[in-house]
Amino acid sequence: MAFINKKPLTIILGFLVVLQLSLFYYYSLSVEREYRAEKADLSSQAVMLTSNIEEQVSIVKGVSSFIQTVGFDADPNLINQYLVNAHRNNSNNVMNIMIAPDGLIRYLYPLPGNTAILGKSLLLDSALSSPGMIQETIRSHGITIDGPRILAQGDYGMVIRQAIYKNSAFAGIVSVTLKIDNIVDQLPLKNTQISVTADDHTFLFGSSSPTEEKQLTVPVTVYNQHWLMSIPVPSQKKWEVLRSVLWIDIAFLLVIAFILYIFWHQSRFNRELERVVSIRTRDLRVSKRLYEKLAHYDSLTEIPNRRYFMDEFERLLQSAELTQTYTLFFFDLNRFKEINDTLGHSIGDQVIKTLASRLKSGPLPFKLFARTGGDEFVMIFADLPREDIRVIAGQISGLISETLLISGAHLSLSTSIGVSLYPEHSLNKDDLLKFADMSMYQAKTLEDANFFIFDWELREKLEQKTMIAKYLHSALEREEFVLHYQPQINAITGKMIGMEALIRWNHPEKGLIGPGTFIAAVEEAGLMIQLTDWVIREVCRQLCEWRAMGLPLLRTSINISNSWFYNRNLIENLLAVLDHYGLETSVLEFEITESTALLEEHYPLLQQMRDHGIIVSIDDFGTKYSSLNYLKHFPVNKIKIDRTFITGIGVSSIDETIIKSIVFVASQLGYDLIAEGVETQEQLEFLIKHNCPHIQGFFFFPPLPPEDIHKVAS
Repeated sequence: MAFINKKPLTIILGFLVVLQLSLFYYYSLSVEREYRAEKADLSSQAVMLTSNIEEQVSIVKGVSSFIQTVGFDADPNLINQYLVNAHRNNSNNVMNIMIAPDGLIRYLYPLPGNTAILGKSLLLDSALSSPGMIQETIRSHGITIDGPRILAQGDYGMVIRQAIYKNSAFAGIVSVTLKIDNIVDQLPLKNTQISVTADDHTFLFGSSSPTEEKQLTVPVTVYNQHWLMSIPVPSQKKWEVLRSVLWIDIAFLLVIAFILYIFWHQSRFNRELERVVSIRTRDLRVSKRLYEKLAHYDSLTEIPNRRYFMDEFERLLQSAELTQTYTLFFFDLNRFKEINDTLGHSIGDQVIKTLASRLKSGPLPFKLFARTGGDEFVMIFADLPREDIRVIAGQISGLISETLLISGAHLSLSTSIGVSLYPEHSLNKDDLLKFADMSMYQAKTLEDANFFIFDWELREKLEQKTMIAKYLHSALEREEFVLHYQPQINAITGKMIGMEALIRWNHPEKGLIGPGTFIAAVEEAGLMIQLTDWVIREVCRQLCEWRAMGLPLLRTSINISNSWFYNRNLIENLLAVLDHYGLETSVLEFEITESTALLEEHYPLLQQMRDHGIIVSIDDFGTKYSSLNYLKHFPVNKIKIDRTFITGIGVSSIDETIIKSIVFVASQLGYDLIAEGVETQEQLEFLIKHNCPHIQGFFFFPPLPPEDIHKVAS
């Protein structure tokens, strides 16, 4: 304080300089972030445009397949009828469908508006195509796109062509003319400033409004066409960011002015001190009552805390009549830790406070509602019929799942609910709370419901889990764990390109146990680092054994948990293991979860792994909460598309679009890609078609013991 009294002006001026520099830096970062977001949106539009045109190309492929089947010499009525049907199914987008044996337009539908080109030669009439385009169609043996351009009929459209060959000799051409306006209408390009141009910046379609603003562009490649999709850099974004920065600046200046005002009135505070002391003394009684309230109520949510809940629950049970029943709901927020880890604890506190208020004021007839800690809550209902438990659970879930807007972030949450009953399950409050807690964790494992009513089978299952945890230490010492390996295949060449190491517990009494049964217990017992180290050493040992048998060294991926990253001297120990077995770092690949990749504290370590040549991949990508835009920040080399999207192939167009987007963005950013959980021919063909040939799944091989891998690789 003495320094402040002597030189307050110097301190304030220094603070102002730092403030202005910080705000300028914040402004620069915010503008750059807006530009990145705009370019990501533009890339999504480019993917949609490419997918839209690809759908239209299927018409040409269908006509080509038909002609190759029946031949140009088939019954004209048959060919004309096929064109009528093909046009009827795609009349919204197609201007005409044309078949030109030897380049002469013989079949055309519909005729109205197109008679001017019937009978003309595509090879001789230059008005029917762009210069050199027919020759490119014949030469390419594939699909070509001509346009958009002014057509011979006078309209503006785009022509998709494919040459037909018979015994390697050119036999004719099929083509479909598309209405470019309909293609544009299916994309949100109207009423926007997005435009599509050729490589030489010739306008093709979209917004044609002239602008001298700086343009954001992304390339669009559709068969033989190379376009640019552009949008003016949104200058208004700069002004919005600038306004927000100015408001912050003004707020700080007001604070500084207020501080100066305090200094000016400091002398008056001394005279008020005696009066304040007397007032505080008088308020001690009020403070005492407030302290009692704080002892029983949660300071964040202002609802009863655990202490008050336990006391009040005990009172309710002791005063309960013989016919009295109580239903205890114990619930928490799913994946709430990820909110704290990614958005910060202050946002997490706001979420808890908002949800507590929503639940308290909702239409729930609870007897008692309290927060027991963290993101956990309890509710007690008196004389609730058993058949109404589902209704109450649905109401709780509905209130929690309503979208929250916290500090500009839209959050959609879910809950898991455990239920115990008095007096059916116990007469003791501690047991009822424990049983409801057990049931809540059981509910997290269910797929068709988010609540679970306690039963004695669950208790036996949890006791079994405790027994598993008890024997984990000795299982490590007795080397009861084994590894199976699932091959990873290049579906185009059929060659094995790598494999994933998957752990199993060879229990002496229960036989081979999958990781889903014991991994959670390993985490809870604090043994994940030891188990992971064992897996790495065992993989290296097995690779050396295979090498000695003459097998090629294939890169092997290992699943790494978040806790392993806190292992001391991790990189040094890892390199020491590889050196001991005489292996290069390129033989290992570490698979981490999406939530682990989002923790910036791990970025330096992940970058060191990449620098040493170890491949780092993101497992189950897309199932959590990250967007494709985060990919450029992840210090990883590879993405594994999760099986939940693979199962949607042929079933969900949304899943298929997500896969296409992941493939496109990964290719743009230079990431390797592999799909897991591939089980059907349809899934395989879709992935190959969309440039994801690296496959892992039961379609080729299940996880195999080491001796079977030797048979596959050789």
